[in-house]
Amino acid sequence: MSLSKLLLCMATLAALSGCASWFVKGEIPDVLVANITPLDSTPFEQRLKIDLRIRNPNDYELQVTGMDIRLDLNGKRLARGLGNQAFTVPRLSDSVVTIETTTSTLDVVRQVLGLRKVQALSYEISGVLYLKDGRLPFENSGVLMEKGELSGILTP
Repeated sequence: MSLSKLLLCMATLAALSGCASWFVKGEIPDVLVANITPLDSTPFEQRLKIDLRIRNPNDYELQVTGMDIRLDLNGKRLARGLGNQAFTVPRLSDSVVTIETTTSTLDVVRQVLGLRKVQALSYEISGVLYLKDGRLPFENSGVLMEKGELSGILTP
């Protein structure tokens, strides 16, 4: 084997082992939306406080140093948030953490105009938990209101 091939092989292995340390081994935690509270707003921007319940199915605690989330409603982006709050999720347990997010007023208007009486209101939350030892991507979804439950709310 030539020296250049050997060096390329060693560099590839080193890069792959470095990338592997970015992701922590174990089960991915469940991240669920527990509550959404509107905060201050301007004509161009809306702020939301989102309480997230993080369930740790692993036999070790998660020492979270920050997070990056995206919240979609009915397949369209509603809000994005970043947080550098450190917290610990005990092993085989859960914790509730709050993150402030931002969305544009235009995105909120699109969401309201896109609601139909017969459509269910579903959400998807995705992002990354940054840990001391790496990071854990997550993704979860659910239904806030079943099909037809919006009819009483949207009818004047």
